[in-house]
Amino acid sequence: MVTKECKVCGIAFRGRNDKQFCSTKCKNKHHYKGKKQDGIVVTIDKILHKNRSILQSLYEDEPPKKDKLKLPKIVLTKLGFNFEYYTGTYLNTQKKRYYYVYDYAWMEFSLQEILIVRKKTK
Repeated sequence: MVTKECKVCGIAFRGRNDKQFCSTKCKNKHHYKGKKQDGIVVTIDKILHKNRSILQSLYEDEPPKKDKLKLPKIVLTKLGFNFEYYTGTYLNTQKKRYYYVYDYAWMEFSLQEILIVRKKTK
């Protein structure tokens, strides 16, 4: 066994030749730092997840007819929905644009109404 110094805390320890950390705690700390995301990514991800949870709660609270739910735009606004953040878009054959937030989509049906649909899973 070889005496080495931990890459995270610097404490000397004994172990195999390829061992780099004195404990599981130090090993996890090292790998967490490597995967830590940028602040802006975390912020945008929180907005997207909030938008999805709002769409999901509205969609599940009011079981839609024909997999579509029409609501006043003000309902989404009051719940804190951010219309500027979405994960993708889709232009249908009638040239209407759907904005996806993961597996839910919304479309401005009129200036005051929003249509919510859920992507069908196979």
